[in-house]
Amino acid sequence: MTMSSTTLNRSRSGFTLMEVLLAVAILSIVITAVYNTWNAALNGWRRGTDASEVFQRQRVVMDVLTELTQSAVFFTASAPLYTVVGTKNPGLGDSVSFVTASESFLPPSEATDAGMRRVTISVEEDEYRRTYLAIVNQPALRPDDLSAEPLQAHVVSMDVSGFFVRYLDPRDGTWSDKWEDDTIPPLAMEYTVVFGHQGDRLPPVVVTRAVDIPVALFIAQGTGLPGMQNATNAPPNPTLSTLQSQGYTGTKTATQ
Repeated sequence: MTMSSTTLNRSRSGFTLMEVLLAVAILSIVITAVYNTWNAALNGWRRGTDASEVFQRQRVVMDVLTELTQSAVFFTASAPLYTVVGTKNPGLGDSVSFVTASESFLPPSEATDAGMRRVTISVEEDEYRRTYLAIVNQPALRPDDLSAEPLQAHVVSMDVSGFFVRYLDPRDGTWSDKWEDDTIPPLAMEYTVVFGHQGDRLPPVVVTRAVDIPVALFIAQGTGLPGMQNATNAPPNPTLSTLQSQGYTGTKTATQ
């Protein structure tokens, strides 16, 4: 009777402290492993989603530039009204202005410019010193023929910190960093856009696209100009380090 009571007491004594601590340690290891796996998968999904969204925004911007450029208008009889103007701006990049028949990025408030308008594309800064790719629309006239009314800059993308343009000369087939000839348009324009800023979660990305100008090719063929090439013969695309060596800083970030 005494032995049975002792055996019963032992069976009811439960787990020892060491056994409880060991069980807690094992459970902690399992939970930590599960959490790390879940967190890694979540971070990978977020990075993939962010990269996909960034790529989509980049594609939209480059498609807008392509459509505007391919729809460029130029009449040799009134060349000064349709001249392509390409200038270099220290720090942020370049500015390009030309007449286009495209209605891409034409807001309803400026519908009177539909059919033919002059667009000016450049990187600008807002009141908080955040950089963005901007487009300004105005009637298809020379800027100095217009009234003094201020022109509104529309945001194409807030992700852009640098914008650079090169021009294909129909006379000799060479590429230039600026365009000042008001008698003929370039055969093609090559856009290099820097998406992102230094210090962002994702590093800046340089995207380059060369776009042929159909009307320029038609004009060059009609006048028998030499150096007939197309945009596929563009020189090597510039890298971020190359742009920085040419004066691009890309360090201006959004104010939080």
